[in-house]
Amino acid sequence: WLATIFKVHAHLSAAMGVMHPQVYTVGRDALIKIWEDASMEIREVLRVWPSVYSSLSLMVNRCSPYHLDKMGKPQWFDQLLTVGHYSDLDLVLPTLQLRLDYLPGTVVAFSGKVLVHRVGKTNGDRACIAWYMQDRVHRAMNV
Repeated sequence: WLATIFKVHAHLSAAMGVMHPQVYTVGRDALIKIWEDASMEIREVLRVWPSVYSSLSLMVNRCSPYHLDKMGKPQWFDQLLTVGHYSDLDLVLPTLQLRLDYLPGTVVAFSGKVLVHRVGKTNGDRACIAWYMQDRVHRAMNV
């Protein structure tokens, strides 16, 4: 599965390098340290992980109530990609007074630790792939 979405990983990492170079660098440095200490099994996974993010979550046909994310740091951006066959879905960021059309193929980047956000119900099938960094991974790697 990771090999299938290899290009998506790579493009979103490149976009983060432009949007927020410091986040890109911190993520890259952590993955380099992970590689240096990794077993052969972990290195095989890292070969098909061209992302600066340490974590990925896949949510399918799920709505999420207003919440803040817990894993990262306030200055780190998460990236969300939504795909599927559906219509009429919004991503709501009440702090910014934004209600964004969250249609298939949409990518958003923001600090989920700082900005309260919500995604409601929709008709049809939807998946959201969320890329994010975990502070505990970076602490473990001394980055």
